[in-house]
Amino acid sequence: MSLWGVFFFIWTLVCYAFAKKLFIHTRKIYFSPIIVVPILSILSIIIFQRTFQDYYTYTQYLVAMLGPITVAFAIPVFRYRTMIRKYFKVLIITSSISMLIGILSSWFLANLFNIEQIVKNSLLARSISIPFALILTKKIDGSISLIPLFTVITGLVGMLFGDLFLIWMRYQHRIAHGAAFGNAAHAMGIARAQQRHSEEGVVASLSMIISGIIMVLFAPPIIALIKMLS
Repeated sequence: MSLWGVFFFIWTLVCYAFAKKLFIHTRKIYFSPIIVVPILSILSIIIFQRTFQDYYTYTQYLVAMLGPITVAFAIPVFRYRTMIRKYFKVLIITSSISMLIGILSSWFLANLFNIEQIVKNSLLARSISIPFALILTKKIDGSISLIPLFTVITGLVGMLFGDLFLIWMRYQHRIAHGAAFGNAAHAMGIARAQQRHSEEGVVASLSMIISGIIMVLFAPPIIALIKMLS
């Protein structure tokens, strides 16, 4: 048994409990557990001069729980099933367009900055939640180590700046706002959308699941085609 692994496992849970209470008390987005916990975890690794592998020894089981948690996001959808049926086709179309834009923009920027292939492949899977991204990364020869980082950064940017972008767009529609957060910032976007309104949270949840399924099923052949044509 790795004592450091046990320590980091307990440390992560304690940090999460602390961050959650802090966030509930302050309601400040920068005190969200998704921001606070990684910072405290990285600091602990640096302070104790340990490696990421020490940290990942047992915390990997927390990552494994992301799959069932993602499925649980679909449960609130049942409550709004009438609304979802009305906009389901629209959500599929927007999720598909979001997927295509995410792949093309990542590929273009990666080529522009001459990023090495394994990093480039990992970037292509950044726009969906981690459980889906891990599956897609294996299919397109990306890095399992890098994709959580890219996915978290994508989610953070969407969560922190999504409100400003929606204000700039001047389009007041809860369905559109929820779809935007779910497609652009996945799990973190759902958290932010839920804070704004329950309808936005439900639409964000469904959009994230739809985009994840679409990416896993259709992204590999699309990426293969892009590579062949480039």
